[in-house]
Amino acid sequence: MNDPVLAGVFLRLVVRTLAVEEATLTQRQAMCGPLVTGMGFSSEDASQLVEETLEAKHPSRFVDQELRALAARFGEPVAQELRDGVANEMDLATFGSEYGAKHALRLLDTMFAVSAAAASAPNTSEGLRPTTRRRLGHAAHELRIDEVLVSALVQKYDVRFSSGALSFPISGDRVLIGRATACPVSLPDPQVAIRHAELVLQDGVWRIIDLGSGRPTVVNGVPVTSAPLDVHSTIQVGPFSLQIHPDENRVSAIGARSFSTLSVRHLTRTIGDTSLLDDVSFSVFSGEVVAVVGPSGAGKTTLLNAINGITPADSGSVLLDGHDFHRQLALDRTLVGIVSQDDLVNPELTVSESLRYSAQLRLSSDTSSETIAQEVERVSRELDIQDIADSRVGDTLRRGISGGQRKRVNLGQELISQSTRILFLDEPTSGLDPRASQDIIRLVRQLADAGRLVFLVTHDLTPEVIAQVDHLLVLTAGGRLSFFGPPAEANRWFEVPTPDAIFNRLAERPAKTWGDEYREGDIAQKYVQAREELLTLDGVDRANSDEHTKVRHSTWRQTQTLTARYTRVKMRDRMGMLVLALQPPILALIMVVVFPAPTAPFLFMLALTALWFGMSASVRELISAATIFRRERMVGVKLLPYLASEVLLLGTLIAAQCIALVVLPFYAVGLQDYGFDLLTLTGVCVLTGWVGMSMGLLVSSSWNSSEAAVGTLPLLLIPQITFSSIMVSVRDMGVLAKALTWATVQRYTFDAVIKCGDELAVPSYTGDWQHQPINGSLWQLGLKFTDAADDRGFDLPHLVAIMAGFIILFSIGTLIQINRKSQIR
Repeated sequence: MNDPVLAGVFLRLVVRTLAVEEATLTQRQAMCGPLVTGMGFSSEDASQLVEETLEAKHPSRFVDQELRALAARFGEPVAQELRDGVANEMDLATFGSEYGAKHALRLLDTMFAVSAAAASAPNTSEGLRPTTRRRLGHAAHELRIDEVLVSALVQKYDVRFSSGALSFPISGDRVLIGRATACPVSLPDPQVAIRHAELVLQDGVWRIIDLGSGRPTVVNGVPVTSAPLDVHSTIQVGPFSLQIHPDENRVSAIGARSFSTLSVRHLTRTIGDTSLLDDVSFSVFSGEVVAVVGPSGAGKTTLLNAINGITPADSGSVLLDGHDFHRQLALDRTLVGIVSQDDLVNPELTVSESLRYSAQLRLSSDTSSETIAQEVERVSRELDIQDIADSRVGDTLRRGISGGQRKRVNLGQELISQSTRILFLDEPTSGLDPRASQDIIRLVRQLADAGRLVFLVTHDLTPEVIAQVDHLLVLTAGGRLSFFGPPAEANRWFEVPTPDAIFNRLAERPAKTWGDEYREGDIAQKYVQAREELLTLDGVDRANSDEHTKVRHSTWRQTQTLTARYTRVKMRDRMGMLVLALQPPILALIMVVVFPAPTAPFLFMLALTALWFGMSASVRELISAATIFRRERMVGVKLLPYLASEVLLLGTLIAAQCIALVVLPFYAVGLQDYGFDLLTLTGVCVLTGWVGMSMGLLVSSSWNSSEAAVGTLPLLLIPQITFSSIMVSVRDMGVLAKALTWATVQRYTFDAVIKCGDELAVPSYTGDWQHQPINGSLWQLGLKFTDAADDRGFDLPHLVAIMAGFIILFSIGTLIQINRKSQIR
């Protein structure tokens, strides 16, 4: 419903604040717009209200400067009469408080539109003048609209922004660059410091000098404190790219910022009666760094996981530019980059290899090799790691690049896709020395200045960190939002001298009290409610977040990439590979020494060793790679390619071990003389090794620690020996033991190895070895069902099928376990 009182106050504030005397047609239209679109008036009624406001002889048309001039000319009584009328008129601060953030932002938007209409008149194409920007900035302050929204409106209405370029004349030998309107090069954006940098002419050469604001000044991609410039130098200040043109005595600036908005609305999550998130709402813009702080257990990780879709909240919504963010993530997980506190990067790989494999997994399957190489080069340049591209990453046990450089590589994996717009960083400076910490936090600032939105979970609130942060998001117990806003505002709100003292203040009052007071205060209106209204304004530059299409990930390409990476990692573990290579000849030699003829115990050890090869080689593999896979699954890596890469390489290595295990003793013990076929026996042993591998992978997928997985091996291996028939004949076992033999893998593998030949060796009374048909041994072991001469129990094809069935069964179980532990809920 339209409200004439609101409309009248709204229009009078516009006229009074801007001192509009003779409004142009464009200005009248600018004033009519919000009455029609925001207040429900018809175009005719809106025009009538505008005309009445402009024609009214009302003291609200006078500003303070004019009242002082009237007093000087006509006397104080006349001025006092007018001053009394002005005093009874609603001011901007009262309007914002009474009508709320929605109408306050609409009012400011209208003031910008009216000012821009005046600036678009003939001979005023230079855009909003500094005096106009100052007046509008003062109005924004009174209305409690934060600077980012003012910057959005400047960009919306200044013709220089809409053309994509700014140009500033320079004179003298010192030119100040900053956000202040008094600066010769005035860049209206909060990412630019009030006094950011200075251009100094020395001996005919221009030099840029950073003024120590904490925000980086970047020349040709490198942060500097001072650097010489030429006509080809590119200076990055906040979201602006500057170039100096000495011959033309001017500085050009390009790079209007995109105000892409991430809105978190009423997120709530509970477990039983315990609150993890309590109605959390805030909005942030691209280009901002948000430090998420609070005591342990306050819900910092829960909040970020609710935003990035890992663990969505019970209720509430997350919107990117007004569209469901989680739906967009379902189409393209590369929108977000998540960097955990631990460095999730293979230590055996080089820096360039890590980035290349990450690109192959994250980018669409139709991305060419040339494009991948270009993206790797771009990220290396952006993170300044080109000089270590061929260096091994390493870790705490294996020497490689430094801790700070590992953080950069870890971050680079998330930036390999240019669609990454939001970064979640968990304690990125933990474990680093002060110099490396400052380098990382400055790098984070540069990434934000390039247009990304960064959430930074940290307990480090030192001045070096705070200087790079746009907003503090303070959570207290129960997931209550107790503050969101600039660090300087946080100091005033919590009544502390520096942000690091906030933690002490939080303990002085209940968390609910902090949360309730913040929600009801002016700061929440300024930095939460008013920001949400930016989404309702037309003409603000945003990314097309509603145009995402499903990123295609080829199962075959992922399998190739993961297998190639796993192979490279495995081959560089030289000691591990040496152990795998030595196992077959050493164990084969032991068996030849102990068993001079192919007896049943010899064949049992052959089958058991093959089973052991598979189990021991695989039992820790999925645990060591679990954290990396969980992160990569969030960007589209599928379960089947991941497991297939493990199976392909491990299966190949285990097959090689089993082949060596069989070939070495085959002729030494004379297996060919007992009717054994080398190819058949080798195939059965390889299949046995694969059964062991599938068992090991299932164990590996079920535990979170290598110690637990290795400790499980005896619990699996000893029953294989006990129930396999080698110690006690199946026929002589009790009912329960007989039942367990049917589920014992080694029973079938041992049986299959025996049936690869026709005879077995048995000792004679004279000490010689005699040949005995395998039926006798099968009867003694209980592996045949009757005493009939033609009964041999399961034949070899059936045993092979049973073993293959075990592989399939264990593999399905492994997939279920991997999915359970890594799925994004």
